[in-house]
Amino acid sequence: MENLPFDIIDIDAIDVQALEDTYKMLRANFKISLANDEHINLKEFDIFSNHPEATIGGTLLIDHPESGCYLTFVKIQTNINLGRGPGTRYYKYQIWASATLRNNFGRIIIRPETFIDKVLNMIHPVELHFKNDTEFNNRFNVVANDKDKATAAMTSNFRDVVRNIKMDDFVIEIVNNTLIIGNIQLIDPQQTIELAQIASKLSITK
Repeated sequence: MENLPFDIIDIDAIDVQALEDTYKMLRANFKISLANDEHINLKEFDIFSNHPEATIGGTLLIDHPESGCYLTFVKIQTNINLGRGPGTRYYKYQIWASATLRNNFGRIIIRPETFIDKVLNMIHPVELHFKNDTEFNNRFNVVANDKDKATAAMTSNFRDVVRNIKMDDFVIEIVNNTLIIGNIQLIDPQQTIELAQIASKLSITK
């Protein structure tokens, strides 16, 4: 096993192998370097509110300086309870791509729209809609704390990149000009490549 730039304490062998496969595939597809800092603060993002114990186990910088894209490897605590007592603590990794954007979006969450979203928005209309972009409005649920700022920042070019995402299950959260994209699924090398490609495109989109 090669020396991985990730914290693998209390990570099981299957996940360590997945990390190794992912790292190998990333190096084959991108110019990879180690970030000097963690780039994002997990506590700033609502996505991680259910995991206050989550930590960053490693951060990679992708295709620097051409793009402002990072891959953040987030350790999520899990417990196995085989009977009485607190159980055995171990960790699973989730991989989130992050990017520094050119515009200030305020706070936004974007995800594929579900039937439940459509029903809720009929009762309590909070979703952000874009004039003359019915396709995007029908496919994605966008919630923002500042609708004017979000509407100005989510240009047609930005929406086109989101529209072309092939993944079925993802969520984008933006805090000002910092974006993260991913999902709660466990490590998947091919999906990690897709996340990095999406974040790289968004980091240079005006």
